[in-house]
Amino acid sequence: MIRTVIVGGGMVGLTLARLLRARGHDPVVLERAPAGVWMPRGFMLGYQGYDAFEELGLLSRLRAAGRDVGTGPDGVPVGIAVDYGIVMGTLAEDVPVAHGEAVVALLRDGDRVTGVVTEGPGGRADVAADLVVACDGRASAVRDMAGIPSELSPLRDAYLGFLSPTAPRQLFGFRYLSDGGMITMLGWPEGSSGSRRVDPVGRDAATAPDIGVFTRTFAELLPEAEEIVGAITSWDQVRYTEPALLRCPSWWVPGVVAIGDSAHTFGPDTGVGAGIGLQDAHALAEAIGRAPDADAACESYATWREPAVRPYEAMDPAWRHGRDPPGGAGRAVAPGLIPAPPGRDAGGPVSRRGAASPPARCPPGR
Repeated sequence: MIRTVIVGGGMVGLTLARLLRARGHDPVVLERAPAGVWMPRGFMLGYQGYDAFEELGLLSRLRAAGRDVGTGPDGVPVGIAVDYGIVMGTLAEDVPVAHGEAVVALLRDGDRVTGVVTEGPGGRADVAADLVVACDGRASAVRDMAGIPSELSPLRDAYLGFLSPTAPRQLFGFRYLSDGGMITMLGWPEGSSGSRRVDPVGRDAATAPDIGVFTRTFAELLPEAEEIVGAITSWDQVRYTEPALLRCPSWWVPGVVAIGDSAHTFGPDTGVGAGIGLQDAHALAEAIGRAPDADAACESYATWREPAVRPYEAMDPAWRHGRDPPGGAGRAVAPGLIPAPPGRDAGGPVSRRGAASPPARCPPGR
C-alpha cells in the first residue's frame, strides 16, 4: 500500500483523504492553519466535482444545503451554490488532520522525495512517505521545494469583491463589460457575493471613490444585484485582488505530485477551478488505489488528467488579455461553461461530466 502524505487540508486535500480512506488507505493530512479556519464565502460547486462527492455520499447533502444553479438536459444542476463552511465542515467529518503543522523541508533519497519535515507545536518531525501530494495552493511550497516547474502569469485585471448577508431572490447573474471584464453575483441560502473587474491600480486607488459610487454603479451594471449590494456601506467590506494564472508543464517528480491549485489555477471568468481540483483528487485516489507503487500512480494520474485539464487551460478566457494560451489560441466563453474536452483523447474516453476516464489498458479495479 502506498504511504501518502497530503500537504494541505483544504477542499481538494480533504476530498483526496476521504477518497483514499474509502479505498482502505490511511493518508496523513498536514494543515498549517488551525482547525475550522475558513474564509467565509459562498461556493459554486461545478458539475466537474459531482462524481467525487457522489462517491463519498455527500452530493445530496450539499445539494440540500445549497441552491441549484441551472439544470442540464438530464435534470442535474450545472452547479450548486452553497456556503463554503458547510462544504468544508462536511468534508472534515471523520478525517484526521494534523493542524498547525507546516512543511519546512522534504526528505530525500537521491533524486526521490521520501517524506516531509514538519514544524508545529511539538517542534520538528520527520514524516516518511512513498508519495507526498501538494495540495497547498497556488504558492505551493511543496511543489517548489520538489522542483516541479511552474509558470505564474499575473493578469492585467483586478477585481473588487464583497460578501453580503442578503440571500437574493435571483441566484446568479453576470454581464460582460465593454472592456471585456465581467461583473457577477452569486447567492446561496445564507448570503450572497458580488465581484467586478477593475484596472489593476492597487487597492488605495481602486477604493478612492466614495463607496456609494461603487454600490450605485454595481447595481446599474447588474440590476439583479441591487438587493445585495445595498448592504455594502464601507470599503472595509470590499476585497481587492489581482489574480494570476498558474500552469505546470508537468505535475510530478519521483515522490511528489501537485494537484488542484498547486498544479493549475484559472481565471475568475471560468468558474471551473474548484471542480477541476476535485476531479484531480478523484483521479489520483483511483490511481493510488490501483497502482503497485507511487511512480506508477503518478504516471497513470498524468495520463488520465492531461487530456482533461490541458484543454481547459488552453480555452481559459483570461488568456485573451494580451497572452497566447498554453497549447494554442483560446476563445472567450461564458463563465463556468468552458466546453468539456473532446470525446476521446490520449487519456481515454471522457465521462459524461468531462473528466477523463481511466485508459482501456487499466480496467476498473473496484
